[in-house]
Amino acid sequence: MTGVLAIMLKELKLLFRDPGGLFLLFVLPAIFILVLSVALQGAFSSFDYKDRMDILVVNRDEGDVGKGLMEALEKSGYFRPLTKIDSKPLDRAKAMNLLARGDFQIALVLPRATSRAIRYEEDATIEVLIDPAISKEFAGAIQHSVVNFVQVNQIRVLMELLADVTGRTTDGGKVDMDDLPGLKVKQVYATSGEIRAFPTSIQQNVPGWTVFAPFWIAQILAINIISERNSGAYRRIMVAPVSMTAYIAGKTAPFFLINLAQGFLMFCIGVFVLPSLGGPALAVNNVMALVLVTAAISAVAIAFGLLMSAMSDSSFHVASVSAAVLIIMTVLGGIMVPKFVMPAFMQKMSLAVPHGWALDAYLDILVRDYGVAQVLPRVGVLLLFALGFALIATWRLKRISRL
Repeated sequence: MTGVLAIMLKELKLLFRDPGGLFLLFVLPAIFILVLSVALQGAFSSFDYKDRMDILVVNRDEGDVGKGLMEALEKSGYFRPLTKIDSKPLDRAKAMNLLARGDFQIALVLPRATSRAIRYEEDATIEVLIDPAISKEFAGAIQHSVVNFVQVNQIRVLMELLADVTGRTTDGGKVDMDDLPGLKVKQVYATSGEIRAFPTSIQQNVPGWTVFAPFWIAQILAINIISERNSGAYRRIMVAPVSMTAYIAGKTAPFFLINLAQGFLMFCIGVFVLPSLGGPALAVNNVMALVLVTAAISAVAIAFGLLMSAMSDSSFHVASVSAAVLIIMTVLGGIMVPKFVMPAFMQKMSLAVPHGWALDAYLDILVRDYGVAQVLPRVGVLLLFALGFALIATWRLKRISRL
């Protein structure tokens, strides 16, 4: 036990002696979360997203339909319709110019006869003006929303014409669409609580970079072990009355505690800091499940660091090889590129790396509201990764000590 404590204290001195080490341990991962979560907010659809997309509206309609469309855009939670720029009403030419300059991405032009056309009294066309730089899929989704609004209002007009048959009218003779019988469509999220099924930018990036950081920091553990081997300190420790188990425990325990502290910091940033910067709130309902997953991730990262130290001959080797492996695992695991935008075969490949299982476990907690019992299968897989890495590393380190 005394040997384990001595090794732990030595490792802690090495970690905190260099200010650059502290920067790598805590500040750099925090910067990743702050910058990427804020920068990628627009790439994630969320009802909790506070910064709506500005959409230009040239409303020349002489009736109520134009006003109703703008109200629908506002109520959607995604858009903020703008009819004026610099206190001046928009016209089609001005909107086209703003889109061509890249200042805005979408504009709607409603003709004067919009309301009359809804009532089938004459023809009119709503124009959806699009910045050529945006994706066709996104532009199509916007146009579909406008078409859906028009069709719903056309159906409303038809039902008003048939109101004398149904006998279901509101004050003023207008039909209450929700009160009419018939087939309706409702969207329901498959969650165990009232949690959004689709991750926000913060729900993706906070756990994603919390997974990334322990693995990156594990390189320090690997470099420290290699430095001891090259300096002869490792051999002196092995001939002392210290077992390989005690040596590994002493080397890894400080990293395990640091990883837990780092995970706590990351999630504190997500809960308290990022919402103040305009991002969606990060709700943490199952703290124990979060701690369990973080501990399992820490174990895998530490075992990976041991493996890299056992398989490398120099600090340069471990830094270059482990960095390449970590980047590949980070991409495959859905951290740099969210899984939901990956093709199906790459989503399956994410299960070949611990990062994929770790991120899924975090998303189960944050998005699907899973508890401890429900995340245990993924935690079990992470521990199997840790065990496999540790067994190979221990075998290799023992072999090195005998050389």
